[in-house]
Amino acid sequence: MKYRDLIKTVQDYSGFSDSESKDALDSTVIALAVHLTEGERQNFADQLPEELQDMALAVYATEQNSTQDLFEQFVEMQEVDAPRAKQQLLSAWEALKDILSSRLIDHIRAQLPKRTVMLLS
Repeated sequence: MKYRDLIKTVQDYSGFSDSESKDALDSTVIALAVHLTEGERQNFADQLPEELQDMALAVYATEQNSTQDLFEQFVEMQEVDAPRAKQQLLSAWEALKDILSSRLIDHIRAQLPKRTVMLLS
């Protein structure tokens, strides 16, 4: 799926504007990627449209960002209230699940904190 189509999918799931859907998608990719091992981050990037691959590969886990709750990171990145951030994150995650292999989705979930996995279920 192309980047534009993926943004449209986020928009379809959420009802957000094109711009907000793009921001939600980009931020979700970054937030997820920082919690993945290097190999999984590469696998994740390989299944994304080209425009998102660099974003996924540009982040590296640090002691601070890898232990911070993914949802808290997302709220900070988006600078929106928690209910809006949750809607953005869930819409983008649903769109990403449409293009990622089920095996990769399972691997991503295995590397996320239980609270985040429950949120994304």
